[in-house]
Amino acid sequence: MPKDVKIERTQSIILRELTLILQREFHDSDYIKFLSIHEVRLSNDMSHAKIYYSYLNPEFDLEDVKSEIKDYLKEIRMLLANKVEMRSVPELSFEYDNSLDNANKIDKILKDIK
Repeated sequence: MPKDVKIERTQSIILRELTLILQREFHDSDYIKFLSIHEVRLSNDMSHAKIYYSYLNPEFDLEDVKSEIKDYLKEIRMLLANKVEMRSVPELSFEYDNSLDNANKIDKILKDIK
């Protein structure tokens, strides 16, 4: 049980720091500064982290956003390593969170029914 608490705490720290990093450090980026991080899930050994994100501008192409994330991935991880106190910073993998898209589709369907 204590390990679960440690993982939860570390996930919230990574979420907070990644949000700040993306807002403050990537002013010249076309897409990165518009990302919204929803959730961080760490593996049990804390060596891998899945970062679930969406972006605020609906005009962006998902493939362009993914490409830019891939280009900046090492820099994001390096900046995170400077912010968090961990023995080793986990490998980051960014996954698009389509739950907002699904909720909007359901909302549209419900409005069309009325």
